[in-house]
Amino acid sequence: MVEASAESPVAFDERMREEAAAAGRAALEASLQRFTLEQRDAFWNAIGLYYSTRRHPGADEAAVQAAVTPS
Repeated sequence: MVEASAESPVAFDERMREEAAAAGRAALEASLQRFTLEQRDAFWNAIGLYYSTRRHPGADEAAVQAAVTPS
């Protein structure tokens, strides 16, 4: 018999991704604590610059999607 409260595979995958992302963010924040505030700001600035350019993974997909999506 199937339980009514059983989690769907899609919901399970989403929950697992969210938990992994949260654990990753916590680990990153913990490792960044050894740096000064200025160094942490520089790190996040570099991340922002990286993802605002077309060099990051998936950038080509985003560009194609933007070209296909009508304004």
